[in-house]
Amino acid sequence: MKKLSLLLFLGIFAFSFDVSAQTTSTITAVTDTVAAKAYVGKYKVKEGPFEELIISIQNGKLFGEAVGQGSAELAPTKEADIFEVMGYDGKIEFVRNDAKVVVKAKLSIQGNVIESEKQP
Repeated sequence: MKKLSLLLFLGIFAFSFDVSAQTTSTITAVTDTVAAKAYVGKYKVKEGPFEELIISIQNGKLFGEAVGQGSAELAPTKEADIFEVMGYDGKIEFVRNDAKVVVKAKLSIQGNVIESEKQP
């Protein structure tokens, strides 16, 4: 009876470990996608309180940094290419050209729209 209990316990442990390992890798794959990498880069601001916007991926999450102003996580919304600027009550929209390449970013924050162009 002890052997049967031990085998049952080991079987449950092995199954739960395998499921948790699969779940973790799936979450990482979803947050660090090829699609998110399309936004990464430096954007030159046309007119605004800062000169450059830097978009990066840190620990599998998308971040935006207004140089000299701070940075924030960019959380996806239901709309394609639009992200919420966490903690700042703002949104950023990435604009694509006819070839579907991200070429601009429009940051809407505190009632202002700050436009920027992606640098090569």
